[in-house]
Amino acid sequence: MVRPFADEADRIIETWESAIAGTTWVWTYNRRDDRYIKTRVGGREGSNRIRISRDDRKYNQEMVPVENRLLDPFTNGTLILVDTANRDDQLDTRYHYTKAQLEEMFELREPELFKEAIEGIESELIIRRLYSMAEKIGTNEQTQILRDICDERWPIGGTQRTVREMIEAGERIGATRMW
Repeated sequence: MVRPFADEADRIIETWESAIAGTTWVWTYNRRDDRYIKTRVGGREGSNRIRISRDDRKYNQEMVPVENRLLDPFTNGTLILVDTANRDDQLDTRYHYTKAQLEEMFELREPELFKEAIEGIESELIIRRLYSMAEKIGTNEQTQILRDICDERWPIGGTQRTVREMIEAGERIGATRMW
């Protein structure tokens, strides 16, 4: 396998840190073996940081289907860019919250202000991290607000989407009919 030549901007090395307790797997190019290998980030055995080229990050992001963009670990808050000097201007970093930044949100003790501050967050990962933290450091109102958001947006159980709904969702994002 001969890897395509990346331009100068994509050769920049970025440092990412895991913001969750679990393990995240990232594909990185191993130039010695001339192939992509899975690299563990976080978890019990892996390092919490990874140094990865911008080209490899883009490769990982291209592997995430369009309809699952919220599952992209580089934009949903699973991995946080540490070295902001090498930040790509096209990278969506709105959900790159550190633990300290999430704890600051709980300083808004007024329930309505707290709800306004978090309503714009679309990342399930960030809301669930906040919910987990609320059980330890939040007020009862803050915990209830986060529980209500989780139950409303991501209900447990229920029926799966029908095939027709999935096809229509694909057509809305520009896919063509399969039949």
